[in-house]
Amino acid sequence: MSHHDEILEIPAFRLNGVPKAAGTAAAMLVLFGLIALIAAFVTDATRAWHAYLVNWLYFTSVCAGATMFSAVVVMARGLWSQTIRRISLSFVSFLPVSFVLLLPILFVPDAIFPWRHEQLPKGKELWLNAPFVAGRNVVLFGAFVVVALLFAYWCVRPDLSGIRSEGTDKQRRFYDRLTENWRGQEQEEVRASHKVNTIAPILALFYAFSLSLIAFDFVMSLEHSWRSTLLGGYFFMSSLLGGVAGTAVLTALYRKGLGLEDYISEDSVHDLGKLHFGFNIFWAYLFWAQFLVIWYGILTHEQSFIIRRFTAPYGGIAIAVLFCLFVIPFFGLLGVKPKRTPAILATFSSIVLLGLWLERYLLVYPSYYHQPSYVLPGWQEVGIGFFFAGILISCLSFFGSRFPILQMWRTLPELELLGAPGQRPMEQVTKEGLASG
Repeated sequence: MSHHDEILEIPAFRLNGVPKAAGTAAAMLVLFGLIALIAAFVTDATRAWHAYLVNWLYFTSVCAGATMFSAVVVMARGLWSQTIRRISLSFVSFLPVSFVLLLPILFVPDAIFPWRHEQLPKGKELWLNAPFVAGRNVVLFGAFVVVALLFAYWCVRPDLSGIRSEGTDKQRRFYDRLTENWRGQEQEEVRASHKVNTIAPILALFYAFSLSLIAFDFVMSLEHSWRSTLLGGYFFMSSLLGGVAGTAVLTALYRKGLGLEDYISEDSVHDLGKLHFGFNIFWAYLFWAQFLVIWYGILTHEQSFIIRRFTAPYGGIAIAVLFCLFVIPFFGLLGVKPKRTPAILATFSSIVLLGLWLERYLLVYPSYYHQPSYVLPGWQEVGIGFFFAGILISCLSFFGSRFPILQMWRTLPELELLGAPGQRPMEQVTKEGLASG
């Protein structure tokens, strides 16, 4: 996939504090979102919880998908992604906040889970009980967040040597904690290479299991009589699409705003665009695979879930989702130029992100409101979305102001692929580096 295989000398670009525009936008979004959140709970607490759930699912899945994308390119030894993967990794900063934002949902099972008010079929009461639902999601999603943070730590640690003495006293103490027991740049890169290549596949497993469980518990169980073994895979792969789209938008903003054109080349953007295009097609494939089996298999019991979402009153939203997640990006990114031009790619990525938000809405709301007086998302859903978006911008700004935006070091397998001059065999370097510690 890569257009270029050279080794780049990359400086330690960081945001100079939180950018004024980003800080203002984050503060305004959180403020308006908080007002909307309070107003929603005052006027209709039940709908407020449903809007909260939709936005938690959306922002969590996009940030988890972006974090997973950074691990995927490490496992795939994607040489092209060196200047992009750290941008993708920055979304990990939202995951600890997401874990905290999950807890209120688990404390109000009566507002979230319709099965709390229904007679469950024999056997399902063992799986669908509030304490068990809360416990398994806290444990599994919490474990995913911990592994993701551990992966991020080893990704950024080798790049902290040049900035440990910079910044305020508080920042220097922060860097000192992160670089405790520093062993020298070469040994740190060897050690980090081993760590990230070990943790990345573990992270992938936790990602698949935790997001599948989220889909089963917070989407499928809302209509407990409906079941789909494909829903988990569909959910975490659509989250990966959202992560790639979020990465493309943030890459375009950083590239232009920080003048990184010499480091994030159009070739790198093109590679990201090709992946984006491929994931859009794969989303359509997963959707069609699920739809085809249920509809043309005449699985009457399962068809109710699809009928409720593809006919009135929600049919228009379903069409919008299809256009945003497949039709528009497919034809828009079909050529080379749109995939190579950051602004154009970011535009289509923004459409995909909008479509994914509508898709999460469509997964959840028809299970609550079969014949609603309203169909389109209202100020409750949008306003609470502002609240989440403001927090996300704050998290991304924090990450970008603390850590180099571009990864400066390469893993040992990547150096071997590049044939770096003077590079010793990976097995020898790894053994020496690990033995020294």
